[in-house]
Amino acid sequence: MSLASKIPAAQQNLATLGVTVRAELVAVGRATTEMLTHAFAVGDALNQAKKLAGHGNWLHWLAAECGLSDRTANAYMRLANHREVLEANPQRAADLSVRAALRIIGKGTTLRKRGPASALKSTDWRAASVPERAAFVNDIPLIEWLEAMPASWRFKIIDRVDGLRASQAKLVTATAH
Repeated sequence: MSLASKIPAAQQNLATLGVTVRAELVAVGRATTEMLTHAFAVGDALNQAKKLAGHGNWLHWLAAECGLSDRTANAYMRLANHREVLEANPQRAADLSVRAALRIIGKGTTLRKRGPASALKSTDWRAASVPERAAFVNDIPLIEWLEAMPASWRFKIIDRVDGLRASQAKLVTATAH
């Protein structure tokens, strides 16, 4: 076989390979876009499940039903919460992996609407009156407050509440006699 007879076959193979590369690039772009769409759906479902599971049940439900760690679930929920940021540039979003999308939205950012900050700052807590302290605490949604609280604090609060209940019961019993 001469060199001249190999050239048309090589050109045909190159043309076929070019078609394959272009088609697969389109498929990669479609798969990436679909991947983010699925990631948003996972995040939306997890956001709803967290609300429905209720305080103290979320992590158990997450492990039992989904086999996900809290960290992974939070990543998907952040993606869903920041969908608008990621979809603002569809051309760019088409090329994003989950990790790249998480890098774009950054850590710790949220799109949740927060109420106005309380006028009472933590440094003023000791000087505040009981009504001012109550107003400050009332501005914090209970579930968010409990989620942010270390477990050791929760146990201390439970112990103190139990102690207060016991002392109130003694007072009631003493006044009844």
